[in-house]
Formats: sequence, structure tokens, C-alpha cells
Amino acid sequence: MSSVDVRLQSQLPKIKPMHGVNNGPVCYGGCIDVSHLYRDISIPWVRLHDPNWPHPREVDIPQIFPDFDADPDDPNSYDFRRTDTYLQSVLQTGARIVYRLGVSIEHTPIKYFTKPPKDFQKWADICAHVIRHYNQEWADGFQYGITHWEIWNEPDIGALMWDGSFEQYLELYKVAATTIKHCDASVKVGGYAAADPGSDKVRQFMAFCRDEKLPLDFMSWHAYTSATSLIEQCAGIIRRLLDEHGFSQAESHLNEWNLMTPEDWAVWTPGAENFRRSVFERQKGAVGASFVAAVLTVLQDAPVDVANYYDGQPSALFCGLFDYYGVPQKSWYAMKAFSELLKYPYRAAVDVHAEQEGIFALAAYDPSCATAAVLVSNYECSDSICNICVEGLQQGNKQRGIVRLIDDNNSLDIAAEAQLSSSMQHLEIDLPMHSVALLTIDS
Repeated sequence: MSSVDVRLQSQLPKIKPMHGVNNGPVCYGGCIDVSHLYRDISIPWVRLHDPNWPHPREVDIPQIFPDFDADPDDPNSYDFRRTDTYLQSVLQTGARIVYRLGVSIEHTPIKYFTKPPKDFQKWADICAHVIRHYNQEWADGFQYGITHWEIWNEPDIGALMWDGSFEQYLELYKVAATTIKHCDASVKVGGYAAADPGSDKVRQFMAFCRDEKLPLDFMSWHAYTSATSLIEQCAGIIRRLLDEHGFSQAESHLNEWNLMTPEDWAVWTPGAENFRRSVFERQKGAVGASFVAAVLTVLQDAPVDVANYYDGQPSALFCGLFDYYGVPQKSWYAMKAFSELLKYPYRAAVDVHAEQEGIFALAAYDPSCATAAVLVSNYECSDSICNICVEGLQQGNKQRGIVRLIDDNNSLDIAAEAQLSSSMQHLEIDLPMHSVALLTIDS
């Protein structure tokens, strides 16, 4: 039997809202809109990369500025219309935006936009005008106050994203970051959305920014893994390197993550259609839900400032939150359960005791009205019996405890109810591997 001991009187800082996503709630030309489901779980951050994948028509620089030979100072050289509409759909959910300046990934044999821009300064000037459009009303624009601007994405994976040398990317970052700060010193610039946060390129990038005295307000990196420990390890590496290179104030952004094993990358192999379906359906199902809840728990104590699950938009692939039709999946319900804890002003201390690893727990508490919530994920533990012990309930009061489950058969459905009191604090639940429980306690 595993046990989760919750100490409500240990009032820790409020739980960090780490359930950001990539891309907005509208997909397939506006046919599918899950804005209400974004709002329901209070998505805090939306990073824009590969929107409407695999048919990107918004956000990317070549879509906004289609003729690179045109005059970057002329508003008529830009087509903001589709991107305006797209950004409005994101902001209407209440989320903040991390805007990736660059292009979407290209899996096609011919690469159309992933080669380095032929004129780095001109490309940077175009980016500055995009920022002015969305923050300074340039070209019939807006005052959105978008703070975070990311320069390119994953230049370390080759031609799929950057068909040039890494040294060329460093030069592009230098020109773009300097130009953007000259345009608006108040915004934050960063990169490089590292696909491999343990690579020597990360150290090379930070050293370059230090030596060239370049702005680096946030370092972004990615983790596709089935091991929560790897995410913790990478978060520690990024934070340590930032500090060592003089960027102690820079934020750490895990702005792509999802459940993937090394073997799962065979999804792109011709003839792997059945395997492909199993991988992406696993992300959306009970396994993915337990992983989501586990990662959101781990991130509370990891040195990460912003996190963005890949992907939020309701598409057929790589979106673990919705299906093709916009129906919320098990992993969305895991984020829903996590978002419930954000309604409480304090995090409560939690100790997990189990013979096997794989149980993750997080709790929150409001002493003013004696209410609490406990999130428990059994991601990898074969022991299905979990005993939740809550210390610090109000003396003499009976409080109602409701357990909701996420598993193959439940999507936050009520599984058990009990009366809890200062003298009866234990609740035993059946929590098999790859399931999530949300216990709420109210008066």
C-alpha cells in the first residue's frame, strides 16, 4: 500500500500555474473551437509554434511578410489579417502569449522556409515591425502588451527547422535580439527552443550571449520523454548553466513537452500507421493523463518559470488534450484536476510513501474556509491501493471529502464520498497504475 500524507497547516507559496500549452483553441480554418475548454482550466500561457499544424498560415514570418524583397517599413508589405484573428482567439481565453518569431517545422522533402534568412538585419527589422504591430498599434495594430518574443525554434535539429549552421543561428539571434531591444527595451527576448537541453550547443549559445553582451531574458527548451526524472534533470541543467553564464535573472521555459519514449519516434516511419495511432492515443488516454498530472506536480519544485504542453490545439496529431473533433480527452481532465488546485491560496506539504516510485501528489488549502484539494497520480506504481491521510482538518467539524477519478472508464467522475474530521483523517482509495485521483474537501 502506498500512502500520501498531507499537512494542511504547512502553508507554502501558491501552486505555480504550469499548465500552459502550445497554440490556440481554434483549428481547421475555424471549424473547431475549444475556447471554452481553454477558459475552463484557465490556461496561463500559450506559445505559438506550428499553429493549425500541419497547415501553418498564421504567426510565421513568411506568412506575415510574404515577399522578402519588399520594404519592411511599408505597412502594405505585411499581411497581418489571419494572424490578427488567431491571436485574438488566444487572448480571449485569458492566456498570455509567447510569440515564436520564425517558421513552422517542415517534414516535406523540399524545405520552403527553414533556410536562414538571406538578410539577417532585414529579417530582424521585420520582426521588430511585427512587435510594433501587436504592442504599439503600428499598421492598424494593437496594444496587446505581448512580453515574450522567442527567436526561432529548434535550430539544433537540422533542416526540418534550420537548414544552416548553428553558428549562423547564433548570428541571427545576435542581430534579432539587439534589434528587438532597440525597438522596445521592455519586451523579453529569448531562445533557442533547444530540442536537446543537454547538448553542448546550449552552453555554446549561453557563452555567445554572455561574450557578445546580448539580451537573454528567457532560455527555452524541450523535453519529449516518459521519465519525469529527465525533466527534473534538464531543468536543473538549464538553471545551473544560466547562473554560471551570468543570466541569473533569466527565466527558464520548458515550452514543449509531452509523453514520448525513444522508440515512439518511429511514428514517422512509412507503414507505421497503427503504431502512430497507438502512440498519440496513449498521450490522450489514461497513461497520458497520469503523466500530465505527474509532470505538473514535479514542475512545482523544479526551477522552471513557464511550461507549455505540446500541443493544445484540437488536431489529429500531437495534441493530447482534444481529439480531432474538439472533444476533451483524459489528459485535458488531468489539467482540469490540476487547475482546481490553483483556486486555493496556499500549497500544502505532501509526503509520499511507497515501496515503488511512480506516485506523485500535490495539495492546496484555503484556511479561511477550511477547504482543500489533493491531486494524486499513479503514473508507474503497480500497487493500486493508496491511503490519503490529511492532517490539519478543523477541530470538531465534519467535512465532506469527494474523490474523482481519471482512468480508462472515468473522466473526473465521482468514485467515492466520505465524511472527514480531525479524528478521522484517512481515506483509502483504489488507484491503479495510470490513473489520477482528485480529492476535494469542503465544509
